[in-house]
Amino acid sequence: MASAKYSPAPEVKALAEELIQKYHKHLIDFSVKLEYVFVDKTPKSKGREVWGSCKKISGQNAFLANQQEGSDPFFVITIPEPIWEALSRDSRNALIDHYLCYAFAEANQKEDDDEADPVKLVLESPDLVEFSCIVRRHGLWRDEAKALVDAFANKTKDTESTEDSEDE
Repeated sequence: MASAKYSPAPEVKALAEELIQKYHKHLIDFSVKLEYVFVDKTPKSKGREVWGSCKKISGQNAFLANQQEGSDPFFVITIPEPIWEALSRDSRNALIDHYLCYAFAEANQKEDDDEADPVKLVLESPDLVEFSCIVRRHGLWRDEAKALVDAFANKTKDTESTEDSEDE
């Protein structure tokens, strides 16, 4: 099997920059570097398509990627080009916003370490990881699941209100 080929993803970068301005200003505040790449094949994990990834690049890998600029850590968002091409604009927004949520930066709290970077990059975890069969069997038994359903209900109400006002 031929290895995957990677290429720059300027369309992803342009959309991400819009979303960062709107929803992820901490990435601007901490001057976080992000790179965006396409991969020519859609990977699978446990039989499911993987629509993208966000990885923190640090240490030796960051040095090798940025030899001219130093070895500061950064994030790379990788999107399979076949998935990107198949998605609508709204779905592309959601996909890139999803992966930007993984990229988190905060002030480094290591006061006793003079060598510590002033900014700490962290890969966030999603708010909820659950199996649909558990929800079917036990309902919304976790607060995180309830919050997710509430967020969906509020989004649905917001969408209906917008559609109603457009009809008038």
